[in-house]
Formats: sequence, C-alpha cells, structure tokens
Amino acid sequence: MLTLYQRLLLGCLLLVALVTGVSMLVRASFVTIASLDADVHTADRALAAFSSVRAALAREELSAARAETDPAPQRYQDLIAQIHNTEQVFTAAIPTVAAFDPHVPLERLHAEHTNLTHRDHEGIRHIAPELEKLSGEVFIAFDALRSHHDAFVGGLEHRQDMLRARLISACGASIATALLITATMVVFIITPIRKTAKAARRIGQGDLQHRIEWRQKDDLGIIATELNKFAVRLRDLRETESGRLQMEHQLSDAVVQSIFEPVIVTDAKGHVLKLNQASMELLEGAPSDRMLLTNTPGGEKILSAVRRAVTMQRASTTEGEAAVLPLRIGRAQRSYRLRTTPMRDSEGRLLGAVTVLEDITEMQEVDRFKTRFLTVASQKLRDPLHRLRMSLYALAQGYAGELRPLQRDLITSAQDESEQLEDLMADLIEVGELETGRRQMKLDRLRPVDILQESAARHRAEARQKKIDLEVQAFADLAYVEADRRAMRSILDNLVLNALRYTSEGGVIQLSATEIKDGVQFFVRDSGRGIEAERLPTIFGRFSQDSSGTGLGLALVRRLVESMSGQVSVESKLGHGTTFSFTLPTANQLASRHTVEVG
Repeated sequence: MLTLYQRLLLGCLLLVALVTGVSMLVRASFVTIASLDADVHTADRALAAFSSVRAALAREELSAARAETDPAPQRYQDLIAQIHNTEQVFTAAIPTVAAFDPHVPLERLHAEHTNLTHRDHEGIRHIAPELEKLSGEVFIAFDALRSHHDAFVGGLEHRQDMLRARLISACGASIATALLITATMVVFIITPIRKTAKAARRIGQGDLQHRIEWRQKDDLGIIATELNKFAVRLRDLRETESGRLQMEHQLSDAVVQSIFEPVIVTDAKGHVLKLNQASMELLEGAPSDRMLLTNTPGGEKILSAVRRAVTMQRASTTEGEAAVLPLRIGRAQRSYRLRTTPMRDSEGRLLGAVTVLEDITEMQEVDRFKTRFLTVASQKLRDPLHRLRMSLYALAQGYAGELRPLQRDLITSAQDESEQLEDLMADLIEVGELETGRRQMKLDRLRPVDILQESAARHRAEARQKKIDLEVQAFADLAYVEADRRAMRSILDNLVLNALRYTSEGGVIQLSATEIKDGVQFFVRDSGRGIEAERLPTIFGRFSQDSSGTGLGLALVRRLVESMSGQVSVESKLGHGTTFSFTLPTANQLASRHTVEVG
C-alpha cells in the first residue's frame, strides 16, 4: 500500500501531466486557429484587391466614354491618368489574388488592358467599347473569385468552430479530471491527517486512553506512534502526580488536623476552604460544612476578621495578626487572637491564607489584672507626681534661693524625667480605660483631609525646628469616616511623634489618605532609618520602644484603631523608612464631594 508521501507524489504527477497535456492541446488549437485566421485574411485581401481592379476599370470606362464624346484636351488627360491608375491597381492586385487563387486570369486580363491602352491619341479616344468588353470579363472573374472566397471562408469558420468546441470539451474534461484527482488526494491524504489531528486533539483535551490508528511506516505513522507513546507517558505521569498530590493533600490535612488550636484555611477572597477538628469542636459542626462560620453565632465575626487580615496583607509581609476577638461560642465567652499567614505562588500572588485562632482568655485575664493594677498605681501616683513637678518648678524659678549651675542642671534633668513619667502614667491610664471599657468612643462623621491637616498643624513647628518636611497629600472629596475625634488626635499624634523621633534632618514625613472598599486608609510615611524586620511582629506590643518614649504609644494606637472597628499595620525596611497605615469604616452618609487635591 502506498505511503502518504507516495500518494501525494502520485497525485501531483497526475496533475502535472494533466496540466501539461491540456497546455499542449490549447497551444496547438490556438496555433491552428491563428493559421486559419491568416488564411481568411489572405482571402479577404484577394477579394478586396480584385474589387479594386473592377472599380478602377469602371472609372476608366467612364473616363473613356467622356473623352469620346468631348474632344477637349482635359478629357483626354483625365483618361490617360485613369489608365495609369488602373495599371497600378492591376500590378498591386496580381500577387495578392494569386496568393489566394492562382487560377484567376488576372494576369491575362492585365495583359489585355495593357495592349488595349498602348495606342495613339486618336485610338485611345475610341477604346470605350473594348473597355466595356474587358470589364465584363473582369466581372465574370470577380464573381468566380467571390464564390470561391465565400466557400473557402465558410469552411475555415466551420473548422474554427470545431476547434473551439473541441478545446472547450478538452478543458472541461481536464477540469473534471483535476477535481477527481484532488478529491482522491483529499480522501487518501488529507483525511488521514485530519483523523490524526482529531485524535491528537482528544489526547490534548485529556482523553489519554484514546489512540491514533495509522499502520503505515511513513512520517504520519511516526507522528502517530510518538503521540501514542506520549499519551501513555502522560497518563502514567498524571497517575503519579495525582498520587503525589493526594499524598500531599492528606499530609497537609493531617498536619492541619494535628494542630490543637482552631485553624481556618481561606482562599484569596476570604472564602473558607478547610477547618480542622479543633475548629469543628469550637463551632460544633461537621468538617464538610463550608457554611459553618456563617451559620454559627459569632462565626461571622471570625470570618470578617479573617477577610480583613487577608486584605491587609502586603507583598513584603509574611504574617499578619488580626484583632483580639471576644466571642461567645456555645456557652462560653472566650477571646481569640487571629494569626494569619498568607499563601503565595512562585510569582508572589496571594492564593489564600491560613488563620490560627489562639485562645488568650486566661492571658487576657492576667493582662487585665496587670492593667487594673497599673491604672490604680498610676492614679495613686499622679497626685504625688504632680506635687513633685510643682516643687521642681518652684525650685527652677528660684523661689527657694539662687541656684548654682550644677543644681539647675539637676533640677532640669529631674523635670524631664518627671514629665516622661507623667506621659507614661497618662498612657497607662488611657490604655487601662480602653481595657476596662471605661473609655467610651464618641463616633462622629469626620473629614479625613481635615484630620490630617489638623495633625500636621500641631507638629509643624517641631518639624520645622528639626528641618523635616511635613506634608499632607489627600483628596478633599474622600468619604467621611466614622471615628472618635479625641482618639484620632491621639493616634496621629503618636504616629507623627514617632516619625519625628526617628527621621533625620532633611527628611520627609507624609500624611495621606485614600479611599478603599467600605473604608478609608490613612498613611503616615517617613524617610527615617526604618525598623528591623525581627521587631515588626511585636511593634504594636506594650513597652515596645527603642531608646526614648514610653513604649505604649503604638500599643495605644492599635487599641484605639481596633476600638473603632479599624485595622492597623506597618511596613518598613531598614534604611528605607517606615509606613504606618490604619483603616477606618466610612460613615453611613457621605458628604457632597468635589475634587480638590490638598498638598
């Protein structure tokens, strides 16, 4: 049986032979038709030449009749001129007519005309009767030539029609043969290729059990064999990969289930994908129930916190921590801290997150005890400290006598330390009020750009003194936020003072805000020295400080933001500055908006 290439070659050879034969036939037909056209042209020229001779004799006969009746010299000259013209016409017509029909007696008639016109003056005037007789002979010869011409041309035209009909029939037969050869090539060449392509498409779509059937040992057979081998290898690889993925899934599931703390696995949109056994026991549901968090009292709060934690993840952040959630799940009132770890692909895109709920109920009880103790201690110490500061102020003013330089330095140092101690106690009291719930948030509709400008105005003098550029960048048409004005002042004061403390001379501090979904995000960026990566996870903890400050500022910021249903985060790289950001929910009713950018 012929291979695919042999079939293709045979079909091409047949087409070439067919085209060559048709080309030769067409060429021969056109040559014949051209030859017949030339013969017709020769016959037409002969008839036209003979017709010219007859017309010249008729004119000569008319001139002879006039010369015979009118002896005027002008008539004789006209006759002589016409005789010369007739001679020229005879001379030109003889070869043309002879080329078509050599039997026409045109030379004889020419000789008779020559003999007739070679006379003297008087004889030429009386040649009219003889010219009439010669014209009659010419007319008879012309009729015979015309009959021959008509029969000859009719035969040639019939032959041309036959040739054209034969040529059309041959071309039609050639086209039909070419179509038949093409159809045969399609059936025996294109069809196997299409079947192979269809089978390859089925394999590519995942039907790895399908095989390509082609038993010829040609290139198509090699392709079919290799595709079949590829399908077998791909099927084996899929089975191996499926087993490996199943093993990894079971392993990861076992790891998640082995964790004693509740674990929630979500996708990038915050939808729950998996809950471990501890989560099931906490929520009193089945592991297959994906709507468990939504249907359980308190579960929606967990899910909302998880989604916020996932949303707050940045490209440089490896782990996030959501707010502490006091929840009543079942019969127990418990508090949990959410630790969210993002899952990313090789290109850094967020795939989802794993959130662990850490039960910190007992820890919070201890913490609240410490807070109450520190609050009470701070309140008890506030009055003695105030009296101490008043005494130091009186000494510094010289009410107890003139101070020596060393004494003045000691009193100034004591005043600074007492002021720092008073700030610490104020922070402790405010944190204590937040912890114990005595601090009630008075939520108002506040304009973000106004909040930022007021904060910048409070610290612009200190920034100018340190030669630091303090700027505000926000749109005036941002949505209003629902926040406590006193809390916002405390939050921004702590963040701006922190930025001023760690930004060098000539640096920049930028206060900005941007609108996000269901809220507004505030930013405090500085060009300072940055924060070490190992300190970032604990930066919002109590007494977290570097070399100055109370160490409660960022902890207070966090508690205030979370008390207003917000979220706070930090990004920093050593030597490249720090960015603190926090989000607050928008007010229910938005103010009228107009686009004005404040710089």
